[in-house]
Amino acid sequence: MINKQISFSINTYKQAGEVVEELKKYKVIPILHIKNYIIQRFGIEWIISLKKILEKDFPPNSIKFSVDAKSDYGLSINLANNKINFIKLKSDQKILKKIEQICKKNRVLLNQSFRIIDLSNIKNINIKLSKIFLKDRYED
Repeated sequence: MINKQISFSINTYKQAGEVVEELKKYKVIPILHIKNYIIQRFGIEWIISLKKILEKDFPPNSIKFSVDAKSDYGLSINLANNKINFIKLKSDQKILKKIEQICKKNRVLLNQSFRIIDLSNIKNINIKLSKIFLKDRYED
């Protein structure tokens, strides 16, 4: 059985769509993980646009997002204000407490533990996901 929630690291809209479509079969709400380098290059507008497009194409609340902000406090505050579901942030306790208050106000979780599966370079995402979920079923 899966102990931790699974987050799927993606790079494109196409990959995100494939993950969501495939996970519908297993009745799992996907958590799409965005790596820090993507946000640094494309900006926060990219993830906000991706979120809006996916919410148009799929039912509301059927997708969650996780973003690695590394140690960028401004980015993490901006992500929390835009209601990105999960934010990973490295910092000292004093700053984490302040940012956690902002996250709590916006119903965002800070530093949630995930099992991250990198799908960014995989061509047949549906085969990879079926292997993961079939394996987990047989381990029960």
